[in-house]
Amino acid sequence: MSLRISSALFALGTLAACNTATPKPEGEMLDCAIGAGAEFAKVCTLEWIGEEWTRDFIIHHPDGGFRRFALNEDASGVIVRDGAEELEMVEPVAEDFWQFSVAGDRYRMPVPPPPEV
Repeated sequence: MSLRISSALFALGTLAACNTATPKPEGEMLDCAIGAGAEFAKVCTLEWIGEEWTRDFIIHHPDGGFRRFALNEDASGVIVRDGAEELEMVEPVAEDFWQFSVAGDRYRMPVPPPPEV
């Protein structure tokens, strides 16, 4: 009898753990176009991570996916921090914005201030 009760409690606990929601990432909302043929919309979140000198950041997609990037040494561009895909372009689209693409996903972000020396 106790085996049935403990099995039921285990199953209930496991089911409850599956329903936990991931908190929405904190940060600035960005324009992005995720997937082939997608139009730009302000639905991605820019999260700066780590120490300021590393200049790493994550762009969170609205579906829960994300990509990790970093600024290059002089903060004049972006590099992909992990993953097999290559950064396809970095170009200014306005005075204070970059546009870049990875595997067909496109992002627009404000140009960050230059690193302090």
